[in-house]
Amino acid sequence: MAFEKVRSAIEAARRTPHGSPFAKVHAAAEALGGEEAGEAAPEVASAVDGPPSVMHAVRFEPERRLLEGLFERFGLEDLIAHFEESGGARSLHDVILGTHIRLTPLVAPRLYSLFDEVRTTLGFTEPVDLFVIGDADINASAFHAPADGRPHAVALTSGAVERMTDDELRFVFGHELGHIAFGHCRAQLVHQVLADEEGMTTMPALLYRRLESFTRLAELSVDRVGFLAAGQHLDTAVSVFFKLTAGLGPEHLRFDIAAFLEQLAELQNMPRSELLARFSHPITPVRVRALQLFSEAGGRDLDASHRGALDAAVAEVAQLMELQVTEPNEIHARDFLIAAGLLGVYADAGEPSADQRALLVEMLLPLTADPEDMLDRITSTDAAELLLIDTCVWLRENAGEERFELYTAIVHVVCADGDVSEAERTFLLEVATLLGIPAKVATDTLYEVLREYLQERATKVRPAAPRPEVPTFSARVSDTEGKVR
Repeated sequence: MAFEKVRSAIEAARRTPHGSPFAKVHAAAEALGGEEAGEAAPEVASAVDGPPSVMHAVRFEPERRLLEGLFERFGLEDLIAHFEESGGARSLHDVILGTHIRLTPLVAPRLYSLFDEVRTTLGFTEPVDLFVIGDADINASAFHAPADGRPHAVALTSGAVERMTDDELRFVFGHELGHIAFGHCRAQLVHQVLADEEGMTTMPALLYRRLESFTRLAELSVDRVGFLAAGQHLDTAVSVFFKLTAGLGPEHLRFDIAAFLEQLAELQNMPRSELLARFSHPITPVRVRALQLFSEAGGRDLDASHRGALDAAVAEVAQLMELQVTEPNEIHARDFLIAAGLLGVYADAGEPSADQRALLVEMLLPLTADPEDMLDRITSTDAAELLLIDTCVWLRENAGEERFELYTAIVHVVCADGDVSEAERTFLLEVATLLGIPAKVATDTLYEVLREYLQERATKVRPAAPRPEVPTFSARVSDTEGKVR
C-alpha cells in the first residue's frame, strides 16, 4: 500500500473531532476505502493513539457508517461537544460517584485483575474507573469520560458479579469497553442534548428512528469485542446472553446454541416481524447468530478480504430487528407514498424543495426504518411509474376511505413548497384517477391544501400534514353517496 495513502488516512484520523481517540481510527476509511482501510487500521491506530487496537479491526462496518453519517448529517459533534464543555455530561458521573462503589485492586482484586487483563488484551489504554452497584439484575453499563478530566467509567451490578464466571465477566468488560472505544456512550448523549426541560425529546423524527437502529447495531459491534476479550469462546458469549435474558445459569439451563438458532428461524417467519423493532437491543437469537458468523469467519484472525461478506451476512440477520412492514395494506401504502411522492416532487422537472423531501420522509417513518434508503432505491422514472400503477391497482381494489388519506398526503408533499405547477396539477389528477377518486374531489382537495400553504407563507407556520391511515380491510367499497371504489 502506498505510504502516501496511509499518511493521508492518519491525518484524517487526527482531524476527527470525536471524543475517544479510538474512534478516530476509522476516519481512515474515508481516506482509504474498501479493503485498504481494514489493512491499514493497525498502522493508523498506532500513529493516532499508541499501540494498535484489535477492536477497530472487528467493528461491524454498517454500524460505524451509520453513526458517522448521523454525526455528519445532523451536526451531532458540535452539539455534544458543547454539551460536554458546558458541564452537561458531568451529572452522569456525579450520579455514579454518589450511588456506586468505586473498585480498586485492594477492594476487589478478582474483578480488577480481570478488568486489567481485558484492557491489555484489547489494547485499551485510556483511563477507566470500575464501579459496582447493589442490584440483583444482571447488567453492566459504560460512560464516556466527561470534559473535566475524569476517566471513563464501567459499572457492574452486584447480580452480574455474583452470578457470572470469570470468562463471562471478561466478555462483559470487553463489551462495555467497546462502547467507549467506538464512541457509542458519547453518541447517546444526544438524547440529553435534544430534550426539553421536562425530558421530552426535541430531536427530528428521522434522527430518532435512525438512532434506534444504531443502538441495536452497536450491540453487534461490541459483542465482537467481548468475544475477543473472552478468548473467542462462543459458548461463553451464549451463556452471558442466557443469563441476561433468563437470569438463570447452567444449574438450571443448558446453553444450547442450536435451540437459539431454531428460535431465530421462527422469528424470521413471523408475519408481524416489525414488532421486534421496538426493542432497544437485538434479540438474543440475532446476537448469537451474528457472533457465530463472526466466529466462523475467523474472529480476531478475520481476513480483511472476507470482511465485506461477513458484514453483509450479519446485516441480513440484523434486518430482522428493523421496521419492515409485512401486511399487504401497509406495504402498498408505503409503496404508494414512495412512488407518488417521488413522481410528484419531480413532476415539473425541477429539484424538490427541502420541505417537500422532509415531509415525504416524515410520512414514511411509520412504514419503514430508513425512508431515505427506500426513496434512493427508486433510480428511474420508469421504476417509479410501474410501482405507482401496481400499488394503485391494489389500493383501488382493496381499500376505501384510506385512498383519500393517501391522496391528500401526496397533495401535501407537492404543495409543501407553496406552489403547484401545471405539471404537478396534471400529475395529481392522474393519481386521483388511478385511485378511483373523482376529479372534482381531487381538485377541491388540491386547492384546499394549497390554500393552507399559501396562508403558511404569511403566518410562517406550516400546515399540519395528516399522517395517512393505511388500509385496514380488503372489502371493496361500493360507489354510493359520493364514496369511491
